Amino acid sequence: SSAASDVYKRQFIDKADFNCYNNRVRTTKENPMTERVNKENLAEYEAFIQKHPKGLFQHSSKWAKVKSAWKWEAVVLRDDDGNIKGSADVLIRTVPIIKASLLYCCRGFVADEDDFETFDALFDALLQIAKEYKGYCIKIDPEITVENKAYKDYLLKKGFIELNPGCMDFENVQPRFVYCFDYNGMSEEELMLTFKSDYRNRIRKAPKKGVEVKVMGTEALDDFVRIMQETGERDNFSTRPKSYFEQIMNCMGDDCRLYMAYYEGQAIAGTLAIKWGQNVMKYQYGASSNAHRNVYPNYALQWAMMQWGMECGCQVYDFGGISGDCRNPDNPHYGLWRFKHGFGGYMKEFIGEFDYVINKPVYQLYNLATKVLEKIRS
Repeated sequence: SSAASDVYKRQFIDKADFNCYNNRVRTTKENPMTERVNKENLAEYEAFIQKHPKGLFQHSSKWAKVKSAWKWEAVVLRDDDGNIKGSADVLIRTVPIIKASLLYCCRGFVADEDDFETFDALFDALLQIAKEYKGYCIKIDPEITVENKAYKDYLLKKGFIELNPGCMDFENVQPRFVYCFDYNGMSEEELMLTFKSDYRNRIRKAPKKGVEVKVMGTEALDDFVRIMQETGERDNFSTRPKSYFEQIMNCMGDDCRLYMAYYEGQAIAGTLAIKWGQNVMKYQYGASSNAHRNVYPNYALQWAMMQWGMECGCQVYDFGGISGDCRNPDNPHYGLWRFKHGFGGYMKEFIGEFDYVINKPVYQLYNLATKVLEKIRS
C-alpha cells in the first residue's frame, strides 16, 4: 500500500510530468463559456439532456444518486447566446490507499457528434475536474455507432486508448452491441405488424391465458428480486439486492416503472423500464420465473413497456445489450438475441470503450491489482 502511494506521489512531484499535465488543462476561467453544473443551473442542465438527441438517463443527476458510491460532476458549454450547446458528466470513484480517482463518463458527451470544437471544450473542463480529484484516468464509452469512424479516430488522436478492441460480448462496462427499434410514429397496430407472427400471437394470448400486467411500486420489489435471483441462477449471472432497485425507483421517480406479470395471483415475471424525455424507452432489467413460461408473461411485459414508450412519444425502444456474435447458436447469449429479434428492430454497434490515461504508473498498478483480484475470486 505504501509502495502504491509512493508511486502516485512520484508521478506528481516530478516537475516535468506535472507541467506536462498542467498544460493539458484549460480552466473554466480561460474558457468562460464552460461552467460547472451546480444548484443554480441544474434544472437547465436536466432540461437540456432531456431534449438533446444524445441525452440519456445515465447523464442525469437522478441516476448519479442511484450510483451513491460515486461522486458526480458535470459541465456545460454555452453558445454565444448563452444557451447550453453541450454537456459532459462523470462519476468519480477514489481508489482507497492511493487516493487517486477514476472518472467515468458513461455513454459520452451530450453534444452533436460531429462538433469536435465542443468536444475539446468539454474535455478540457473534465481534465480540470480530474486535476481536482487527482484523477488517474478518464473512461468514456460514447453512444456513437461504428459508422462514425471520424469520432473514434478523434478519440485516438486525443490520446485515448481503446479497450478490448474487437470484443463481441459483454467485456466492457456498457454493452458494445444493443438491440432496438424506432417507433417512427407508428400506431400500436402498425408496430405489432413489425413483430414475428408468433410474437403477435403470444402477446394476444397472454391475457387470455390469465396473465395480468400491472405497474407496481416498491412494495412489489420483494417479488421482483426473488424472481431476479431465480433468473440469475438459471442464466448464470449475478444479481442486485433489493436496495439497488429501490434506489432506482426512488431516484428516477416518474421516469421509471416496475412492471409485474401475475398469473393466478402469483408474480411470475417483472421488468424495470426507464424512459428519458422523448429519446429512449429503455428495457433496463428483466426477470422471469421458471414456472408458467407457457403463458407468455415476458411477451406481455415487453408489449406494456413498448406501449408506454409510445404514449411518451419516444423515438427509440432500447432492448439493451446483446452479443455481437448473436446469430451463432453456439454463443451462450444466442437466446437473448433470438428473443429480442422477434420484435423486429435492428442491432447497433458502438465504437467501444476508451481510457484517457493521466497518471500512467497508478493506471498500470490499478489494472494489475484488478487482474490479481479477479484471479483470486475465480
